[in-house]
Amino acid sequence: KLLLQKPVSEEILIPVFVFSKGLGALEAVCKYLKENLGFSYTKIASLINRDQRTVWVSYSNASKKMESCFDIKKPGILIPVSVIANRKFSVLEGVVLYLKDKDMSHAKIASLLNRSRQNILAIHWRARKKYAK
Repeated sequence: KLLLQKPVSEEILIPVFVFSKGLGALEAVCKYLKENLGFSYTKIASLINRDQRTVWVSYSNASKKMESCFDIKKPGILIPVSVIANRKFSVLEGVVLYLKDKDMSHAKIASLLNRSRQNILAIHWRARKKYAK
C-alpha cells in the first residue's frame, strides 16, 4: 500500500464529493476551505502547502465556475488535508492514492470523482511512478 501520511486526529477533512463538481482539484479544495470552513488565504496556503497567490487564483477561478458554495448535508468519504499538502503529488494524484490505499477500486474512485476509469488508472499509474522515485 502507498500510505501517504497518517492523518492527525485534529486534521481538517475534505469531503470527496467536492472533487466531482466540475472544478479543478485545487480549485475545489480552495473553494471548500474558503467558503465552507471560512479560512483565510494565508491559512489555506499553510494547510495545503501552496503559495498564497496560487490559493487566491484557484479560489477566484473556482468562484467564476461555481457561484454557490458546496452544499454539505452528508459529507460521506473524507480526505485529510495532509494528502493534498504533499507536494510530491498533484492534488488529484494524492486523492487517488489515498482512496486506493483504502482498498477502493478504480471504478469506484472514478464514480466518486466523476471521472472516467481510464483517467483514474492513468492518474494512479503516474502517482505510483512518482512514489517509486
